[in-house]
Amino acid sequence: MIDPIAADKIPAAPVLDIDKALASFKVQEGFELEVVASEPQVFNPVTMVFDADGRMWICEMNTYMPNVDGTEEEVAKSKIVILEDSNGDGKVDKRTEFLNDITLPRAIAFVPGGILYADNTQLFFVEVLPGLKAGKRELVDKDYAKGGSVEHKPNTMLFALDNWYYNSKSSSSYRALPLVAKLPKNSKEIYKNQFFKLVKRTTENRGQWGLTMDDYGRLYHNGNSSAVTGEYLRPGSLLKNPAYRAKMGVSRIGGNAIYPIRMNPGINRGYMKGMLHADGKLKNFTAASGSLVYRGDQFPEKYYGMALTPEPAGNLISARFIQEKEGSLAGKEIYNKQELLASTDERFRPVNLYTAADGSIYILDIYHGILQHRVFVTSYLRKQILSRGLDKGNNERGRIYRLRSTQNKLSKTAKLSGLSASQLVSYLLHPSGLVRDTARQQLVFKQDKIAVPAIVKVVGTSEDPRLIINALWTLEGLGAVSPSVVRIALKNDNVKVRVNALAVAEFMNEADRQAMRSELIAFAKQANYEEALQLLLISSDFFAGDDFKTVAELANKFKGKKYVTEALMSGLGSNYKDFTAYASLLKDKKAKSTYAQLGKKKVQSNYAKLSKADKALFNHGKELFFGHANCFGCHGPDAEGLPNMGPPLVKSEWVNGSQERLIKVMLHGLYGPITVNKKKYNTPMPMPGLGANPMFKDKDIAGIATYIRNHFGNKSGAISEKTIQKVRMATKKQSTPYPVSELQ
Repeated sequence: MIDPIAADKIPAAPVLDIDKALASFKVQEGFELEVVASEPQVFNPVTMVFDADGRMWICEMNTYMPNVDGTEEEVAKSKIVILEDSNGDGKVDKRTEFLNDITLPRAIAFVPGGILYADNTQLFFVEVLPGLKAGKRELVDKDYAKGGSVEHKPNTMLFALDNWYYNSKSSSSYRALPLVAKLPKNSKEIYKNQFFKLVKRTTENRGQWGLTMDDYGRLYHNGNSSAVTGEYLRPGSLLKNPAYRAKMGVSRIGGNAIYPIRMNPGINRGYMKGMLHADGKLKNFTAASGSLVYRGDQFPEKYYGMALTPEPAGNLISARFIQEKEGSLAGKEIYNKQELLASTDERFRPVNLYTAADGSIYILDIYHGILQHRVFVTSYLRKQILSRGLDKGNNERGRIYRLRSTQNKLSKTAKLSGLSASQLVSYLLHPSGLVRDTARQQLVFKQDKIAVPAIVKVVGTSEDPRLIINALWTLEGLGAVSPSVVRIALKNDNVKVRVNALAVAEFMNEADRQAMRSELIAFAKQANYEEALQLLLISSDFFAGDDFKTVAELANKFKGKKYVTEALMSGLGSNYKDFTAYASLLKDKKAKSTYAQLGKKKVQSNYAKLSKADKALFNHGKELFFGHANCFGCHGPDAEGLPNMGPPLVKSEWVNGSQERLIKVMLHGLYGPITVNKKKYNTPMPMPGLGANPMFKDKDIAGIATYIRNHFGNKSGAISEKTIQKVRMATKKQSTPYPVSELQ
């Protein structure tokens, strides 16, 4: 692993005090950066949430990588702290330690009566007592972040538009419900206290670190080597049919190129050709973190809804406008070959962004010399860290910055705690998405139906589709969606309002749904593409018998368009067999074929046919696949691959073909566009090899290889430890990942 930049050419990376750190930034004209908090008010912040009065509840990962080996990292010394500006001068002046005995916290969210938070493995409830004191603490989900490395574990707990909590790097979502509420479809109760019961269900596996949403409830996230990516459909849209699973799919918002203002040799794959420019600056995203769709009221209107992505390895934040197309999203960089802000301080590590209570953007800076977790540190990066002292001065600092527009004053922070349900309704009309979200959450927590008429009035009288949509989902959270309010919204001029009206209509009681059947059939005759997708997604909740002719007609009208087949199959739900008599009406051969395969079981594992010794290897490999090797982090828990992360292992010739080739890839890594089962994948990051990592022995690699070759529908037999040893010896001079072209 050859150093691309001579050591004497690399600028120093000293620990900077806050004034010098602030001076290291270059910010685009029209914006300015201010300090909200720094040490000793905050240390190593990684994620946060605003409470109803605008206070910050922050997870501090105080023990993350204290040294290059990460020793003493998993000790219970991290904290959740509450930061507030008590005198209104825009800076934090009060720090309250709520909890101080957590191991690597990674998620926090409000629920009735308290908070949920996640440590390195589990999810907990903690009651919040008067005076912001911690009350009882109870385990909620022991498997929340089970397995994987710190970089590839579930995180975030975003309270989304549909009133579910979603996570990045996870296929689970959660919802806090009133104690008497019925369980939603496909969910199970996992916890109950005197305030609420928590249910859990499967959702799409998405993202790596951080999660954000737009005004329509669509989720945005990232892989570590890609800018923000967005989902065209709302979460869970394609998971309604237990006999059918389709990938949600994501759209990249703009390209992956970035423009740092300092050189960046201190990255894990800095030795690889193509990672750095000749001047040592990083070319593309390699460590993207918690992105943000800005929904505040302090920036000029044109920036509302823009997407921002931090790049902590490049010490910058990139900004893109989101563009919507039919069935997909896209984006365009706001600044030509420049970033919204960038720093010459190598220790500036922006890891999460938030629309703030004052309308600006808050930037969480973990301020750390070491960014990469120990599991993935290459020998090249280790040398960079030690030679330049990046292992010193960590876990002693942290910063929160405010990015604000110079054109407008900061907004007044809304205080929503203690307000009645009726008083909260007016905040559903607030120009800030954060305030609207908070008002909806508070109303849902209160479950006071006295507010329903006023919320319905918002639907009928507001001219802003963002407000109407938020009001519709507030009614859903209160169990108060009715045919009358759906009818009002279906007459709205804005297509997004109409689509969301159809979406919340699914949650009416059965009698109300049946009362609207004929109306929705008539509506379907004139439906456009977006409306047709949503009608297909709710078909099993409204249609029966000959109504399915309408469903087939919708699918035929938009034949070949993105997500139409997927929406049809998912929307049929568990009653998909009721469509059998009408499947022949479909004009799309792919749709007909897909329907014919519904419900047919597929053998997943070849385990039973392995020898006793190979079964032991298989079990060992399975543990590593979902554990320290973290293979599922890029290839998915079902090995079907993840967008912008890794290609599928299912039916892959790279897995099931030559043993020698597979071992070479596992030992030394792979990069470049790759074709798997006749489909091309161009993931932005190379696959790292395990051969140079002392954590993984030949037996470990043999176990992983045996597992992936004999599970997920693969049936290619075991690979022995001796075979791993033989290939390792033959390739011992290979110090970098193989290009795909060399192994084809």
